[in-house]
Amino acid sequence: MQFDALFRQLIESTSDIVLVCDATPPEKGGPCIVFANPAFEKHMGYSLSEVLGESADLLYGRGTDRQTRSRIRKAMRQGKGIRTELLKYSKEGQGYWMDTNIIPLKDESGAITHFASIERDLTRYKRMESQLINMALFDSLTGALSRPAFLDQSDKEVARSKRYHRPLSVMMIDIDHFKSINDNYGHAAGDNVLQIFVEAIQEVIRTTDFLGRVGGEEFALLLPDTSAKSAFHLAERVRERITKYPYLAGDMLIEVTASLGVAELETRDPDIKALLNRADEALYKAKENGRNRVTLAA
Repeated sequence: MQFDALFRQLIESTSDIVLVCDATPPEKGGPCIVFANPAFEKHMGYSLSEVLGESADLLYGRGTDRQTRSRIRKAMRQGKGIRTELLKYSKEGQGYWMDTNIIPLKDESGAITHFASIERDLTRYKRMESQLINMALFDSLTGALSRPAFLDQSDKEVARSKRYHRPLSVMMIDIDHFKSINDNYGHAAGDNVLQIFVEAIQEVIRTTDFLGRVGGEEFALLLPDTSAKSAFHLAERVRERITKYPYLAGDMLIEVTASLGVAELETRDPDIKALLNRADEALYKAKENGRNRVTLAA
């Protein structure tokens, strides 16, 4: 069997996409597709006849990163290969993340005549990667930020507040007698209360605020560009919304209240942990004074 026949058999049987384009520069409408293997047709939904002579941009769409496209064009102009990850779209508009390896092809004189793109679908792995990132960033039960993600975001906001001399406050929020809810109604009901509790808070706060679950039934709210006075008023609204929200365990209505502590960033606070500690102290004063109330840190 001749080498050409072996090569064609390989190209036609591989599950990787093989796309060959001419060397027409982008400013002249290229590179244009001159070959696509069966894996391309199967995966992207286009027949070979539909794409022959078309620009490779045919496969780009709303989510395709412009900077990555620019890097590809630059490499082609310089006659270099490039390997990157790129979001491409099928004929039906389905997005696929592709591990894309573009290789310049030269004739006997060394002139570049074509570019070959060998591509492998990474969509499943990208989806798994996204799920892992979400698991790290968000609490799986309530959807609030995880403790590490909340602290990381808080560090950035504290630095911004100090740099631009802008106010910043935090709020510590703790469900009153949460253990008794678990004991009396079961942990499934307790989980449901936590989910509804977060929904109640999110109805009141701004989109620029950050809510994190920092303990079992304890939450922290970061309030950029917010003074202690404004944060206190918001805390009262949050507290009232929490008490008015319906919390159900089966057909039983559970009464839920919360205690809140508020603190504004001061020059004596070296970092977010110091600020949270002051808000936490205010929270425990609220509990000591009867719960279901807001206390401002001294």
